Parts: sequence; structure tokens; C-alpha cells
Amino acid sequence: MKRVCGNLLMALGAALIALGCGPTFKVETPPGFVELDEHSSPYEYRATSADGLVVAARELPHEPKGELAFWIKAIQNRMRERGGYALLDTKPVKSADGVAGRELRFGHDEGSDSATAKGHPHLYYLTVFVTDSKIYLLEIGGTKEQVTSQAAVIDATIAAFRTGG
Repeated sequence: MKRVCGNLLMALGAALIALGCGPTFKVETPPGFVELDEHSSPYEYRATSADGLVVAARELPHEPKGELAFWIKAIQNRMRERGGYALLDTKPVKSADGVAGRELRFGHDEGSDSATAKGHPHLYYLTVFVTDSKIYLLEIGGTKEQVTSQAAVIDATIAAFRTGG
């Protein structure tokens, strides 16, 4: 009996640990998208449309502590320096659970054959929410055509995002 109770307690403990390991955020899969199950991805959530527009979300520990403005500036610098992304626009947003955030809209040309050839324009939207314990990143990217044609779906996905934090 002790062995059965011990095994039961270990199983219950493992189940409780597993429940605490998942993301605290909630993102709704947009209509016309399918959720991807990628265990090796750095994202806790990824979905794609049939034509390749991608929505992804992840949460990071809020360490070191910084205000939203700090994280926005750090992200802008990194995107410009590492990826050659140009900041096109920024606007304040709120998550569905009331956390203030900021949406950053970047542009980038991909697929050019040489330094002088013009590539295909891509858009990348990065929405950042910061709580005391977590930084939440909601990322949406694809060709300019894909992003602009799905603008209403993108706006609804950002508005429905819940941090859980």
C-alpha cells in the first residue's frame, strides 16, 4: 500500500509540475490558420496560414527588470543591427486582459540576388507586453501582400492576446 501511495504521489507531483511548465499566455488561432506543433522551436505557440503568414508567441522571464520603454528600445536596436529591419511604425496596444503594450512594425526586403537588386518586401509585426514577471512577444510576419491582406485578422489576434501574467 505504501508503494502504491508513493507512486500515486510521484505521478501527481509530476502532473502538477507539467501543468506549471506551459506558457501563461493565451493566443487564439486566427481563422484560416493552423497551429503548428514544433517542439524544437523557441516559441510556445506558432500558427501559419496556407500561404505562409506566420503568427508566433513566446514568453520570457522579466530579468533583468526594465520598463516597457527599455525593452522597446532594446528590440528596435537589435532588429536594426542584426536583421537590417527598418522600423515603419509603432503604436500602443492593450492585451485582452488589460496589459499595456506596444506594437512595432518593421519592414525588410528579402530574396534579392545582389546588393543592388531589390528584394521582396516583407513585414514583421512584433507586439510586446511586459508584466512584473514576464515579457510576452507576439510576432507576425510574411510578405507585404500577405500581411496587408490579413490586416483585420492580425489586429483581431493582437487584441485577443491574453498575457495571463
